[in-house]
Amino acid sequence: MNINVIEKIKKLLALSESCNENEAKLAMLKAQELLIKNKLSMQEVKDFKIHNSIIKEKKSKITFTKAKWKAHLAGLVGENFGCYYFFKTRYTNTIVFLGREEDVEVCNIVLEYAIDCIDSSIKKLQYKYRKEGLSVKGLANDYAVGFIAGLSEQFEEQKRKNQEWGLVLVKDKEIVKAYEEKEFKGSIDTTINFKGYDEAYCKGHKDGQNFSIADKIADGTKDVLMTLQSG
Repeated sequence: MNINVIEKIKKLLALSESCNENEAKLAMLKAQELLIKNKLSMQEVKDFKIHNSIIKEKKSKITFTKAKWKAHLAGLVGENFGCYYFFKTRYTNTIVFLGREEDVEVCNIVLEYAIDCIDSSIKKLQYKYRKEGLSVKGLANDYAVGFIAGLSEQFEEQKRKNQEWGLVLVKDKEIVKAYEEKEFKGSIDTTINFKGYDEAYCKGHKDGQNFSIADKIADGTKDVLMTLQSG
């Protein structure tokens, strides 16, 4: 059994859970093509995750000190792609994912792209507010909180619509055991509170509901699906 092929299929299946119709269809068609070409079944792919896939931890490029919403976003992404998240702290907090190798890769891609999109929208909103002579203190937080709420709703909706596939990326016993065996020193306060920017929250909420990694494919800078297929 070709391990690389199995991992490519699993990555594509993870992206096929997207609510974006075109993105999901493209990923699923490619996964089906690889299944047929290599004479594999969905059950063999699922069993591979349990018996062969490596458990690993990988640092993301995402760090934070005051932007605690990044921790909440990482938790949401990890929860929906079968991974744990934690922090490595030295002067700043770096987000790390722990899980099956292919799932960790997907988590990093999704988290980093989501934060790029959030930061871009925040800058536009801040420019608008400053131009009108308004304060922007707390605006970034409220947009991000809205985005996370919207993305959470999107994930719940895609679970509801895709139950028939039976490919829910849950944390299996080996991943749970690996996480529980880790030793963590101290804790980090990641409490976030709404600061009162209703417009920013609503904009973030809408953007989170509509977020799709297919946007990254469309912009021509990097074809994420091709990256996963060759990974």
